[in-house]
Amino acid sequence: MSDENLKDEIEKGDAIIDRAGARAAEKLGEINPELALQAGEPKQNTVKLAVDYGPLIAFGLTFLVCRFLKMTDKSEPLIIASGVLGVASLLAFVGGLLLEKRIAWIPLLSALIAIPFSLLTVFFHDTVFVKIKMTIIDVLIGSILVGGLLLKKQPLKALLGEALKLKETAWPRLTLYYALFYFAMAAINEVVWRTQSDDVWVTWKMISIIGGPVVFSIALLPFLMKNMLVEPDTDGQA
Repeated sequence: MSDENLKDEIEKGDAIIDRAGARAAEKLGEINPELALQAGEPKQNTVKLAVDYGPLIAFGLTFLVCRFLKMTDKSEPLIIASGVLGVASLLAFVGGLLLEKRIAWIPLLSALIAIPFSLLTVFFHDTVFVKIKMTIIDVLIGSILVGGLLLKKQPLKALLGEALKLKETAWPRLTLYYALFYFAMAAINEVVWRTQSDDVWVTWKMISIIGGPVVFSIALLPFLMKNMLVEPDTDGQA
């Protein structure tokens, strides 16, 4: 094979890899809309990230700063961080409405659940409330998904059906996978907060909320690609 032919083959291979990577990224955003960012719109993406994950980041930073201050009561940093989380959750929800003209489900759940549990944590000076909040949210989501399956409904299809084109038989399995994921997250959270220190639990919370859905969505890509409905190629490209 000549150098020119080899160069052409390499360029073709790179093009195929680029298209596959773009397709994978696209599907990742479709199966988990909260992970999806708008290509070429850094300002909008920055606002979206701030709205969706700002409260979590504010919670983590507050806890970290308070821990460095070495407060006498070892539970005090988590209690203060819980109060910040409640305020930040409300601001994120309002910010999503004003800046993005959308009701984002992560800030919405946080506003509905994080605020009451944050108030309970501060009022009773008991960190159990903020710790079980994660368990309650995950169990609630998992139960809604399982309930939909038992009622022969497709909650995920209703949410993602316009963006994600799958075979009809794939939706119940995808729904079950998501339900099991959230139940597993709830179980792990219960084990961590009951057996580990506040420092370990906060670390788990930060990593699991951001990294958990990303890793899970990537793990689902082979299943999705296998069950995806193939759309006609309108631009004539392979």
